[in-house]
Amino acid sequence: MKENKKIVLSALVATAVLAFSGCGGGGDTGATTTPVTPELPIELPPVVADATLYSGLGAADISVRHMANDAMYTNLPSYDMANVVVLTGAITTDMTLDATKQYELSGLVTVKNGATLTVPAGTVIFGNDVGDDFLVIAKGSKIMAEGTMAKPITFTSEIALKDPLKADVGQWGGLTILGDAPTNHVNPFYEVDETNPDFAFGGTNATDSSGVLKYVKILNSGVTMSTDQEVNGLSLAGVGSGTVVENITVVNSSDDCIEIWGGTVNVTDATMINCQDDGFDLDYGYVGNATNIYVYQTDVASNAGMEISSGGTTPPTSPTITNFIVTKILGTDEGGIYIKDDTTAPRLINGHITTQGIDAGIFTKKAGLQAGLSFQDVIFNSPTLALGVGAAEAIATITYPTYKISNSEVLTGDITVDTTLVNTKQYEVSGLVTVKSGVTLTVQAGTVVYGDSLGDDYIVVAKGAKIMAEGTPSQPIYFTSKEALLDPTKADVGQWGGLTILGDAPTNHVNPFYEVDETNPDFAFGGNNAADSSGSLTNVYVLNSGVTMSTDQEINGLSLAGVGSGTKIENIVVANSADDCIEIWGGTVNVTNATMVNCQDDGFDLDYGYIGTATNIYVQQTEEASNSGMEISSGGTNPMTSPVIRNFVVNKIANTDDGGIYIKDDTTAPTFINGMITTITDANFHTKKIFTAEQKSAIAFRDVILLKP
Repeated sequence: MKENKKIVLSALVATAVLAFSGCGGGGDTGATTTPVTPELPIELPPVVADATLYSGLGAADISVRHMANDAMYTNLPSYDMANVVVLTGAITTDMTLDATKQYELSGLVTVKNGATLTVPAGTVIFGNDVGDDFLVIAKGSKIMAEGTMAKPITFTSEIALKDPLKADVGQWGGLTILGDAPTNHVNPFYEVDETNPDFAFGGTNATDSSGVLKYVKILNSGVTMSTDQEVNGLSLAGVGSGTVVENITVVNSSDDCIEIWGGTVNVTDATMINCQDDGFDLDYGYVGNATNIYVYQTDVASNAGMEISSGGTTPPTSPTITNFIVTKILGTDEGGIYIKDDTTAPRLINGHITTQGIDAGIFTKKAGLQAGLSFQDVIFNSPTLALGVGAAEAIATITYPTYKISNSEVLTGDITVDTTLVNTKQYEVSGLVTVKSGVTLTVQAGTVVYGDSLGDDYIVVAKGAKIMAEGTPSQPIYFTSKEALLDPTKADVGQWGGLTILGDAPTNHVNPFYEVDETNPDFAFGGNNAADSSGSLTNVYVLNSGVTMSTDQEINGLSLAGVGSGTKIENIVVANSADDCIEIWGGTVNVTNATMVNCQDDGFDLDYGYIGTATNIYVQQTEEASNSGMEISSGGTNPMTSPVIRNFVVNKIANTDDGGIYIKDDTTAPTFINGMITTITDANFHTKKIFTAEQKSAIAFRDVILLKP
């Protein structure tokens, strides 16, 4: 067993983990999204502030508050010896577990002979040996494990159950489900014991059902029995499309997090963290759909983010993987996506792949790759795009939407009457375009709007005006630059200005103006209408934007100032901004499903007393010169900036500025729920000031994991 790095140095260790349930995305250009869960209490010892996790004058304050909050809200109950029931051997008749008890796996437990094992929401099942305890659902049998967001089902180790601070990889075996769906092998057996008749899998029933796994957490698992005989966190072999696998979280496996051998099962909303071999391993002709997939390889000894192979035979492993994130820290093996053989043809749609060091975004073992292999709308943040003998072939399969500029119309100056932009044209923004108060700008799904000069072209929707930009997953709306529109390989930060929306909701400043020009009366924002509506942005991409006009006068990718809760902001992607990706000054607007990648200042910047809710937030800072993943401040005044930030991921590559989350002043008190912050050299939290008593009592955390390599 490989020794684990300190995966999380909050009191949670890996017990309070993400269980994402992404939205959006479907079709070739849907918005990548991100989601999650929280829950119940457990007493844990105090933890001393770790300077690699918390820095700045308020480091001690935030560490105490973080640890105290998260100790109260981890969602794994303590070991309850008086209510432990031992499971061992074969389960041959239908069995229903009791959520008020805890179940200990002793050795191999096999559900067989057509039996169904029902596991109620909230049940805890644990192994008591290092790797030797594992659960197998044999072909023809079922598991009905239907947890809920509030009451997930947890598979873990006795060690972690008794003391979460001792959670580690390989402390028990894992969960294996065998089904009757097709594979590309003849009479295959689960590799752990190919002499065991209960381990046969695969057949001819593509719609076979092995039951349901929903809101299930598999923690501290995995073992290598011998070469190529491994128990993963979750193994699905020959499992059919009639099986439901949704909202799965696998953390701390000494082998793969999830491995799929053949079959047609669809996997939706799966999060895989810190697995010592591969995060997501697909093999044996698997042809299902994997949607909303999140892989975080946090150990330098780990292998690929995703490994995809066919066992050297056909038909090829050819899943469709849609809406995915792969993040891999400094490592030495196999890259973000490992295409292992030449009988593999996955279709990867709408994803982000981040690697560091010598790892490539794609690693190929063989040349002569299958024609069906494709990467569509996949953003790579890697020192090297592809390596291996098939690298050039893999690169040739990467495609982005491109446009010829034809039937283009110029937008300039003031828009003073209701106007609709149609998707049969492209629209060039020339200089400042202002949608005046009382006017609605409607942007049809599939429309492309672009700027053609470095930073000086931008759109402002004035207070009292509206923008109705409602794209769809298959027809998103693009705001981008002329350079990127004509040639995506030339896309870069700062190639046009950005989109700014001003509203009438409260802020903590008196008569504020959008900072770009505080003399322009159209740039006033804020008021008394918390429910104000500035319209709707859904399935919108804002790309290659941002400019600094002068000190503290910046155009971000998307700026929301005094915007009210009546405004809809959902399924937004902002990438390549020379300033912040998204900045919010005050207001009450709620932001849902927002992805921010490669912004040169901060990913997500909240200020001026903002009190909305931000849900399903993903920030990837990929540039060494970038600042924080999230910057949160109040402009030094009250009422405090106190948003709820729920279901979030912040990933920040190595550099020396502002940390994963930067608490910039002592009038800031966000609530963070169910998130993960990964930094390399920066602290996870950086604080500029010592906390006030009010701030210490108001800032809150619930299930926030801190990761360091």
